[in-house]
Amino acid sequence: MKTKFKWIIILVISLVMTAITLLFLQKYLSEETERRLAEAEPEGIKIVVFARALAADTTVSAEVLALREFPEHLISQQWLQQHQLAPFIGQSLRYAVDAGEPLTQAMLINTQFNGLSRQLPEGFYAVTLTASEVTLHNGLLAVGDSVDVIFKETTMSGEAKQHSFSAVEVFSLGGNGGSGNYAANNITLLIPASDIADFTRYQKDEYALWVRPSEMAEDTEHWRPTLPASRILQWQGGQ
Repeated sequence: MKTKFKWIIILVISLVMTAITLLFLQKYLSEETERRLAEAEPEGIKIVVFARALAADTTVSAEVLALREFPEHLISQQWLQQHQLAPFIGQSLRYAVDAGEPLTQAMLINTQFNGLSRQLPEGFYAVTLTASEVTLHNGLLAVGDSVDVIFKETTMSGEAKQHSFSAVEVFSLGGNGGSGNYAANNITLLIPASDIADFTRYQKDEYALWVRPSEMAEDTEHWRPTLPASRILQWQGGQ
């Protein structure tokens, strides 16, 4: 009887020790998984954004800006980082912006010198295309819109070929004296230096213009707020 009782105690102790071991093992595996996921996650890059919505012609100052962290693969080469900001403080907005929208040089008007060359972002050219009611999307197209441009080239043999350029920004809409975007008779686009030769090759061909949806809808899975060490405040996600 004593021997049987002894084995029962040993069995209970073994079960308790096994349960404790499994708990510690589960905790270790969970912590190790979290650690490895954290190490694998790429660090974000701090981008200058607008802390609140602003109207066109508003003067840009540090007080209306914030830093917002984005994963590197989501960042456009036109978005400004904090170390690039100084030359653009005091310039005016070309058009209205929303809270959380990244700051780009193309959004700004240099009040000291309004020549086109000074207004262009580094590494981009301005190319103007003749516009129509169709390419203006019934007057809804606006400066700052992101578009895809698809040229239709007709070869000597009569074959039709398409050539596309993606995520091109509308820099200006040229008017003929009328009012509203309906009055525009040309569209000026920002073309990266790497694409300028090909783009101008097809510039006189028939083209279609597709407007892209805004990529600036807030998604907390795509960015994390950070604490910058400067006068530019932390992005809070509010208006």
